[in-house]
Amino acid sequence: MKQLLCAVSLLAGGLIYSTVAPAQTAPAALLQQMEQASQSLSYEFAYINVSRLGIESLRYRHAVIGNKTYAQLLQMDDERREIIQRGSEISYFEPGLEPFTMTGDHIVDSLPALVYADFQKLAASYDFVPVGRMRMADQLCEMIRIVSRDGTQYGYMVWLDSDTKLPLRIDLLDRDGETLEQYRVISFAVDQGVSKAMAGLETAQMPPVL
Repeated sequence: MKQLLCAVSLLAGGLIYSTVAPAQTAPAALLQQMEQASQSLSYEFAYINVSRLGIESLRYRHAVIGNKTYAQLLQMDDERREIIQRGSEISYFEPGLEPFTMTGDHIVDSLPALVYADFQKLAASYDFVPVGRMRMADQLCEMIRIVSRDGTQYGYMVWLDSDTKLPLRIDLLDRDGETLEQYRVISFAVDQGVSKAMAGLETAQMPPVL
């Protein structure tokens, strides 16, 4: 796994230095647009998470139906593990456990916390550096590096789809710039077909809230 993370880090470094055009919008504004797009658009991601624990293959769907957020996170390999959000209720379906529901604003499991960060607060401690543009998941992306000003905190490298501003790749970097974890979209769709696929959750029976 150490070799895999090293390879991922080298790939990220190669992409950084092979940029072809500068970002046209202030990086802080782009990151805020990422947060807004992630919570307002109807989309589906097939993606992998790479960490020292291994590689996860997942699918995430998100839709807003009648001003209410619906989302589904599904583990694609091994035993079926599913998390469903319906408004402020998030239901967990885990192998060997009784299904249960908790309250929350969004699904946090296996999704980058950076997507829901308060970038106005982060601006006090981090610099947002535009790196350029590069293709990711066959889409042209804006690349932004998030760097701790005092050098004591972890940083990020972010790839945002130029059209939708959705995050197609996020690398968590240590203080030396080495990749610790990587979220990477393999394929995605942004259309109303996702809303139709999620519509059944409006009437689905969910476990009671704890």
